[in-house]
Amino acid sequence: MARYFRIHADYIGRLGTGVGLFVAVDHLRRAGRLSEAEEDLYFDVDDWFREALPTPPFYADGNTVGAVTWFKTEGCAHFTGRLDALRGLLRAHGVEHRRSESDDPGRIVYEDAHQVGAVPRTRRAPTPLPLGTVLGPTTAGSKRHLGRRAARGPGD
Repeated sequence: MARYFRIHADYIGRLGTGVGLFVAVDHLRRAGRLSEAEEDLYFDVDDWFREALPTPPFYADGNTVGAVTWFKTEGCAHFTGRLDALRGLLRAHGVEHRRSESDDPGRIVYEDAHQVGAVPRTRRAPTPLPLGTVLGPTTAGSKRHLGRRAARGPGD
């Protein structure tokens, strides 16, 4: 069994690898393709992971080192249901994706009990993003305030 895994879209992002699961779902959100219920599911899962895992320090400067996070295969079984929920959103919107496994994800620049951050040994040229993908700055902390429900305001 490989020591690490990551779930990623088949399209290649700015880091020269398949865009990670959370970013791929956020691309759908930014493009307005998720329903309100799908947004809520994404926010719930994203918030859960933000509370359950430390944030790798390379994200503090916008990830200038170009690291990619991988989960450890040991001790992460309790993540599966939540990750599968996000994979379901990608499937529902026709976003091709896969689970990759490796014993050598690259030069490890961060490690905690559940994940590593690794600089890939090779990078590929970015591919065109899915139609309607909207890029923008990432948001530290919860993204819930960016959702449709929050934009409507209370009681709308």
